[in-house]
Amino acid sequence: MLLRNLILLGVITLLSFSCKRGANFEKRRLEPDVQKRLEWAYQYYEQAEYQKAQYLFEDLMGTVRGSADQEKIYYYFAYTHYFMRNYNFAAYYFKQFYNTFPNSELAEEALFMSAESYFKLSPNYRLTQEDTEKAIEGYQLFVNSYPNSERISIGNEKIDKLRVKLEEKELENAKGYFRRRNYMAAKHCFNNLLADFPDTNNAEFVRFMILKSTFWYAQESILSKQVERYQEVIKDFEVFKRKHSKSVLMKDAQNFYEISKQRIKKIRNE
Repeated sequence: MLLRNLILLGVITLLSFSCKRGANFEKRRLEPDVQKRLEWAYQYYEQAEYQKAQYLFEDLMGTVRGSADQEKIYYYFAYTHYFMRNYNFAAYYFKQFYNTFPNSELAEEALFMSAESYFKLSPNYRLTQEDTEKAIEGYQLFVNSYPNSERISIGNEKIDKLRVKLEEKELENAKGYFRRRNYMAAKHCFNNLLADFPDTNNAEFVRFMILKSTFWYAQESILSKQVERYQEVIKDFEVFKRKHSKSVLMKDAQNFYEISKQRIKKIRNE
């Protein structure tokens, strides 16, 4: 019973303290002295109480418009969103800071942090890659805008990581079309991948899949279209052989080539 009462007393004390702190914060939000509110906002920020800091910064934005404090408040306001993992808002407000204060000494950092926020939002490659593309655009804009920045190498590294993710997404889409036996769509996607990512490490596999997709498309075509489409198989094989003559997939590629030649000959003879 004593222990239960002690626990209950502790809970009541904690709730009372929380209510008191909440009431104290609301009192500070209503403080007419702008500089005091600003000091409290920075204090909350330094204490990592980002939600409270954000409320105060947001309240102050309209009040200090046109003053020397406006730039700094906007900067910290964007960071509160970032630290609270509200990355969509962080990306927006960092970019807005850059657009609003392009000559600020903080503009470079703000533009970089806008891209960083989208980087945080970039999902697994299997999901929609809209935020990945926005992050790449953001880093690219940063690299173009500040070519001498110390952050250039970091930005380029992030772009490379994000492009790998886009490549994985495109490769997965192409393989999905192939699995569903939509061979022309698969070939189109594989070709696009080579165009979009000319330095891909998957070039050998992709060109083999182009050949394979063309072969199966020819095989499932109506008879009147087969000669033309088997000829495409032969062309794709020649490209594969020229680019990857020592490939471990050459035996299978050669098989598609030989079958295609035989079927062209058979159709023509018939």
